[in-house]
Amino acid sequence: MSKYVLLLLLLLTGSIGQIILKLGVNQSISQIQEFNSIASLFKNILILLKSYWIISAIFLYAFGFIIWLFTLTKFELSYAFPLLAATYIVIMLFSWFFLKEDINTLRIIGTIAITIGIFLIAKS
Repeated sequence: MSKYVLLLLLLLTGSIGQIILKLGVNQSISQIQEFNSIASLFKNILILLKSYWIISAIFLYAFGFIIWLFTLTKFELSYAFPLLAATYIVIMLFSWFFLKEDINTLRIIGTIAITIGIFLIAKS
């Protein structure tokens, strides 16, 4: 498998995982209690783990971790890790498209700055 396909898979698993995680939290938010003790923390964790979205995100992150291990065999860490910043761009676009979140001018400017940084690293 091409090393760039691995990076793309890693980017997508991380981005899709974040969207799915947000869907799970949104689904469970009405049941979440305030964090005022260790007991409430564990109770909230159990509530969240009942969401199929959150369980799906956990499996997706586990798959992404395995992809990351293979990616590290193909790239230098100092090259591969900064390229993961592209996840910020994909998550912003996915959030806008799937979650109907607003994207303001500052977010777009920040995304352009990240894109420039990714381009510079990729050229090195």
